[in-house]
Amino acid sequence: MVISAGIRVYINILGGQYSDQAGNRIRAWNWSSSMPSSPFVSFKPVFLALNRYIGIRILEQDNVSITFLAMGQQARISIGTKVMLPNPEELPALRYLTEDDLLLLASFIKIRRLFHKLEGCMNFPSSQVWKKLKQPSYLSSLSLKLLSLCHNSGIKQDTMVTITNLINEKI
Repeated sequence: MVISAGIRVYINILGGQYSDQAGNRIRAWNWSSSMPSSPFVSFKPVFLALNRYIGIRILEQDNVSITFLAMGQQARISIGTKVMLPNPEELPALRYLTEDDLLLLASFIKIRRLFHKLEGCMNFPSSQVWKKLKQPSYLSSLSLKLLSLCHNSGIKQDTMVTITNLINEKI
C-alpha cells in the first residue's frame, strides 16, 4: 500500500512491516501460519490511522481491512487473504535489512569514529596524542557485527566493498 510520500505499510506472503511518517520502521513480523519455525517476531494486531479519513486494521493474514471515513459515513474494504506456502524451506532467508540500511549503519560507525577523534583533539590539543588515540571498543564490535550482517544478507559485492571502506577508512 502506498500512501502519499512513502510506504507506510508493507505486507507480503511472508509477513510485513509498518513505518512512521518519516519512514522509520516501527515493527516487522512474519505470519505465524506461513512460517511457523521462523526466528522473527510473530504477528500481533496492528491498528493504524494514516490520517483523519483512512485507517488500516491488520488482525491476521486473512483479516486485513482499510477503513475510509467521509461525511460521517464509514466504508471498510477487506483486502486480506490466507496464503499457505507449499514449500517454505525453498524460500530464501528473510531479509529485513536492505543495502541502504547497511550503508546507513556503516556511515553511523564512521560518524561516531569522527566524533571520538574530535573529542580526543579537544581534550588533548597536542598533535602527538592524536596519533595514539584508539577507536573505542564498542565501535570495533559494531564494525564486526555490521560485516557479519553484510556477509549474511547477500548484498552486492560493490556495496560490500563500499561498507568495508567506510568502516576501515583512516581518519
